[in-house]
Amino acid sequence: ANVEAGSYKIPVRATTSTTSAELDLEVVITGTYQMELTTPRGLLSSEITAGDNKNIDLIVQNTGSAELKDIQLSANKPVDWEVTFEPSKIDKLTAGSTTNVTATIKASGKALPGDYVTKMTAKTPEVNTTAEFRISVHTPMIYGWLGILIIVLVLGGVYYLFRKYGRR
Repeated sequence: ANVEAGSYKIPVRATTSTTSAELDLEVVITGTYQMELTTPRGLLSSEITAGDNKNIDLIVQNTGSAELKDIQLSANKPVDWEVTFEPSKIDKLTAGSTTNVTATIKASGKALPGDYVTKMTAKTPEVNTTAEFRISVHTPMIYGWLGILIIVLVLGGVYYLFRKYGRR
């Protein structure tokens, strides 16, 4: 799997008790296929508010010794989420080079607070690579303020009832 690109001769010998034959086969190795999908800082987690969009910068790196062609980007995401890539396809990536890709994640407006996993995949006919991103979802701040307002109104109502119907 880690052999260097080049041309190699393989001797093949077939023998019986009375005869033998020998043949040299030539094998041409064009290179190894390896690819990595990550972020510029190597951080595979992020935070998002339910219903919002988040852009994540990705790096697709050809770590092999052969050129990769027709790299397709896709994502396995939670229900009602959207993930788009710009560009969604990389035509050619030479050995040792990198390409920047932007993934736009749109969390569902009905997403509950917590951690979600999105698997992003870069795929060619020769090699696949997957990166798991952990995304923490938070509720919008308006819900927190709405909760505090409800608590204040209930406490005010209880205070009013004690003042009106309490012991005199």
